[in-house]
Amino acid sequence: MFPPQIAHVFISWLTQPGDIVYDPFSGRGTVPLEAVLSDRVGLGSDANPLSYSLTQAKVAVPRYIDVNERLGELERDYSNWKADFGTVPADIAMLYAPGTLSQLEYLRKWLDRSRTTDAFLVAMILGMLHANHSQKGATRGFSISMPNTFAMSPGYVAKYIEKHGLERPEVDVFAMLRGRAQRLKLPSKPMLSGRAWLQDATADLPPWLQNSRPKLIFTSPPYLEVIKYGKYNWVRLWFLGESARDVDERLMASGSLDRYVDFMTKVCMNLRTVIADDGYLCFVIGDVRREAGYLNLAEVVWERAAQPLGWYRHAIIADHLPAGHKVSRIWKNNEGRATKVDRLLLLSPRKQDLPPLKAIRWGKTAFAERV
Repeated sequence: MFPPQIAHVFISWLTQPGDIVYDPFSGRGTVPLEAVLSDRVGLGSDANPLSYSLTQAKVAVPRYIDVNERLGELERDYSNWKADFGTVPADIAMLYAPGTLSQLEYLRKWLDRSRTTDAFLVAMILGMLHANHSQKGATRGFSISMPNTFAMSPGYVAKYIEKHGLERPEVDVFAMLRGRAQRLKLPSKPMLSGRAWLQDATADLPPWLQNSRPKLIFTSPPYLEVIKYGKYNWVRLWFLGESARDVDERLMASGSLDRYVDFMTKVCMNLRTVIADDGYLCFVIGDVRREAGYLNLAEVVWERAAQPLGWYRHAIIADHLPAGHKVSRIWKNNEGRATKVDRLLLLSPRKQDLPPLKAIRWGKTAFAERV
């Protein structure tokens, strides 16, 4: 992942208000959200249903009053609902107190993601399904204290619970969601200037996107087998009714450089069909550890995937991100497992001059400090 400031700089530099910005590997929705907050149209797609859900909430942000009213409606209906834990996996049941789990099961069943407010509530729940607890007992999430913000394997979590003598906290999901929504300082008017959809980046892109012609495509594609996104999000995928194994089978995760190049070639071919003639494509691609040392994967993508298709290269910009912003931090700075340097590969479909880079004014936004 990368900090939103990177996307903000390129959106401000290479696009104008009203332009379309697209991220075909939208992840947590950082790029579409930055586009929306910058008065652009933010589009995001991903093959991962978790990423789709998070992006969906960030391109269509409801008003606080609507979220609060919907929570009240759901809470009233919940009082007449009877929980059935017969279908709840044991790995999930060990994480939540019975009352909390009952509320989560109800929300799983009745939230309708075709509604803006419900899609936003789903995203909030996904972010709060598990989190660390403080020594004072306060919690940012609904679950037992977890060792990381991502989910370790069920067996590891079970041993962690036993080792630390942890007890499942009985929390009120509705009250916590209401408090979280209030802290986000949602806009007084809904922000509906974007779109999200579930999409494999190597599959044919929708005709409406080809007609839209995004001015900027800014994205961070998967690197060479760094992380299994389904495996480490099995709790969140449970809430979405998805199997972690099925998700990982759908996503690109390979240690084969040739296979990765084939994948990125298909992506580059697809993106040429939708980008504006005077548009820009920026890949954020991290160096990857190989036997001979770190591999400059951005240079490989340029030489073997983008250049043969006729893309014009403006630059490869090295970005030495602080460790706290990098994927590697989840392995306690184990450099052999992730990236050392992120590089920004800046391309366009034809040769053209870059606009001047003006000074960026860093204003504050009311919506969640960019979440």
